[in-house]
Amino acid sequence: DQPHAIPSHDQIFWFGDLNYRLNMLDAEVRKLVAKKQWDELLNSDQLIKELHSGHVFDGWKEGVINFPPTYKYEINSDRYVGENPKEGEKKRSPAWCDRILWLGKGIKQVSYKRAEIRLSDHRPVSSMLLVEVEVFDHRKLQRALNYTSAAVHPEIFLDEEGDL
Repeated sequence: DQPHAIPSHDQIFWFGDLNYRLNMLDAEVRKLVAKKQWDELLNSDQLIKELHSGHVFDGWKEGVINFPPTYKYEINSDRYVGENPKEGEKKRSPAWCDRILWLGKGIKQVSYKRAEIRLSDHRPVSSMLLVEVEVFDHRKLQRALNYTSAAVHPEIFLDEEGDL
């Protein structure tokens, strides 16, 4: 019986620009970023608050964030947008918009970091995960399928590739 929808899978990974921000004034965010006080900033992180409340991604996990916010940078720069304000520029506070979440058993995070690639206004994130997966013996599976098919339709058998 194969899963038919995302929640019916044993293990699920969700990653990308989830667009969650910090509930904190811009000046305070920038001050804490300059001091590299990630824990204090993360206390105001919208996604963390939602995960703890169970309002979204109920039961999902995320690793420990110990890297600078991933958004919003000036392209080809290490400066966050707004450090040198420009006319007509939208004000965006630094935040961890780019995230990696998982749901399921047998998943252990080994690392969670961001890459210093400057081609976008985001810094990409990466994670190394150890994932336990169910391993099955193809021959035993084929024998079981042949037995089941033979019991229902004695004339049907699978070849070595699992084809009829």
